[in-house]
Amino acid sequence: DVPATIDYVLNYTKADKVNYIGFSQGAGTFFIMCSERPEYCDKVGLFIALAPAARHTNTKSLPYKVLAKTINSMEYVLNLCGMQEVFSKGALSQEFLAFFCQFHWISELVCGTAEAMFDSFHPGSIRKETLKVLFGHFPAGTSTQNMARYGQSMNSDRFQKFDYGSYKNIKLYGSHEPPSYNLSAVSAPAVVIYGKNDRLVDERDVSWLLERLPNVMEAVRVSDPLWNHLDVTYSHLTNHSIFPKINNYLLKYSND
Repeated sequence: DVPATIDYVLNYTKADKVNYIGFSQGAGTFFIMCSERPEYCDKVGLFIALAPAARHTNTKSLPYKVLAKTINSMEYVLNLCGMQEVFSKGALSQEFLAFFCQFHWISELVCGTAEAMFDSFHPGSIRKETLKVLFGHFPAGTSTQNMARYGQSMNSDRFQKFDYGSYKNIKLYGSHEPPSYNLSAVSAPAVVIYGKNDRLVDERDVSWLLERLPNVMEAVRVSDPLWNHLDVTYSHLTNHSIFPKINNYLLKYSND
């Protein structure tokens, strides 16, 4: 999808290069694209990685770890039952949250606490009104294999391809173990922005990633010590926590 999107934008705008901003898995997919199809990295003038998800060796979120590891261990059974998607929008659990979190006193007390327990607590960062909108659309579904891959990444100190088991790995990869993605192929100029209080993408894994990216212009740890993973998309504090840095780089790497 990412190469197709890049080609579409370049064909439509007639620009020479595109600037790419990836949050979490959106950054992870960019790393994979550069590893697998490096010619597309050459089409990117600037890459801004927000809380980039590569390996998850040091993930601290207990609910996230239990969820991903459980799905990984049960993936074969879930597939046999025809469950290729989990947490789909419109499912009973999502519809319940959408209704439940609309109540003013519940949205922050219960739904806000649930969101914080999944990531980390940052009082006052995500407003009640945002929580109401958020849970009207979240979760919106993902593939079972995608969640299983995150479960696998928590058991490894590498950023690697999907582990299908020794027999299928040999057929697909020619080795018992899945190969690592080639992070040295991420040649586009990169700016990495992350938070100290992120319990999904731990800063130790970000440091590991930074040591392997070949063209990091700047690594920015948000000054707010409570800045976490979901703040990137839902906090009302983004206008001074991360937007100025993003805007400065976009202006620098954009044509008039």
